[in-house]
Amino acid sequence: MKRLLRIGIVSLAAAVVLFAVSQHIRAQGKWPSNEAPKASPTNDTASIPVGHTLLTTYFTQAYVYPHITYETGDEYLAVDDPTTINCPFSQGCTLEIEQSVDVGGVTRSGNWWGPFVQVDGSYTNYSPPVGKTPTDESYVLVTSNQSTQVTPGKHTVQSFVYSYYGLYVCSYHINYRVYVP
Repeated sequence: MKRLLRIGIVSLAAAVVLFAVSQHIRAQGKWPSNEAPKASPTNDTASIPVGHTLLTTYFTQAYVYPHITYETGDEYLAVDDPTTINCPFSQGCTLEIEQSVDVGGVTRSGNWWGPFVQVDGSYTNYSPPVGKTPTDESYVLVTSNQSTQVTPGKHTVQSFVYSYYGLYVCSYHINYRVYVP
């Protein structure tokens, strides 16, 4: 009986101490509130995700080694054949292009290269250089992802690579995905 009384008194004392400490912390303004944290204000609309629905995926791939395709430098090399996509949505569609291209086979240093996409014969506005080709005649596989808006109807898309001094394309896998908002 004395043991139960002692446990009860110790528990009551611990509760009182914890209550006093919590009141002290709350008074200093360091206690977490029950409110959700407020997001910091931003004007960056690119950071706001927008839901899209995937309509169709077109993909093309090839392993062209040892009959490697060569680009001599300062020119655009077609990687795949033109693909016709369809945007049936009256407000237009988003076309996402995911390119995985295996390039290299050269020795010249400083050979910047990058993937490009043509939609209806015009290059899209976002095609960053992805790096330099290896100088030991080896190959590097790079995946790039970009998107562009297309109007309703049928469109022709095609992937290209560009480099300063030339490169070989060994293989590729390209996805063209059509989304509606």
